[in-house]
Amino acid sequence: MKLQALLLAVVAAVFLAACSSGPSLPEPGTPAFLWNEARHAYHSGDMAKANDYLSEIQQSDNAFTPRARIWQIVLAGGIARGYTDLADTYASGERLNHADSLAFHRHVTELRALAGHTAMDFAQAVHAFIARDPSTDVQLGFDLPPGSAAEPVGLRKPYGGGLPLEGEVQSLQTTMLEKDVIGSICLANGSANDSAQLLSKFKAEVTTPRSTFLYAAAKNLFDVSGVFALNRLDQPQKFQVMTQEALSALQSVPENDDAKALIKKIQAAQKKAAAR
Repeated sequence: MKLQALLLAVVAAVFLAACSSGPSLPEPGTPAFLWNEARHAYHSGDMAKANDYLSEIQQSDNAFTPRARIWQIVLAGGIARGYTDLADTYASGERLNHADSLAFHRHVTELRALAGHTAMDFAQAVHAFIARDPSTDVQLGFDLPPGSAAEPVGLRKPYGGGLPLEGEVQSLQTTMLEKDVIGSICLANGSANDSAQLLSKFKAEVTTPRSTFLYAAAKNLFDVSGVFALNRLDQPQKFQVMTQEALSALQSVPENDDAKALIKKIQAAQKKAAAR
């Protein structure tokens, strides 16, 4: 009986050891852990939190840094555009609804501050990519986010002067960021705003030509740079950083009508800003 009990104990110990020797989870704070957290936040619709994790990964050179940089260029570009467009929507409401102008102005101020912060994350990631990643094809190592590429229906309310309820504010912000992140992914793929084409591409591993990726980055940089304009945050030095980074990105893009037109627009905007 004693021998039988001993054998049972040994078998149980071996079984428990086998159960506990499965794949170990990444240690908190490690790049692998932060990558998993970024993916979780992204799929949960928390784009800003995902962007924060991607920034943290890039604080050191590690196996996840190149992938995090590429993802952040697409993600932060879309987030910054979403914040900027939503702030402009509230600014429209502020002009129409004088009774609630302070509440509208608070939204405008908060969203433009968030847009400015995210825009600088975006510019920094583009700068690092140009300097450190010479690959001719860019692998987009992330999935599509939740949400839709369609304009949120709730956008009409603040645009027309209706102050959203407290519960509507966060929902509108989430759907707006998701929309513009999807738009940013479309642009990086050369799919314009064709979300159906984008969906078909993401059924397999997605790569995009470096020139397409950098043209998309340059266009987003220029579009988002408007948040630093005189009538918004009025930060001319940051406007210059964004537009100059856009021109740097376009140096790696073959000459074509779209690239030449964008360069012309950027240089005109720089000249106008310098004259003020």
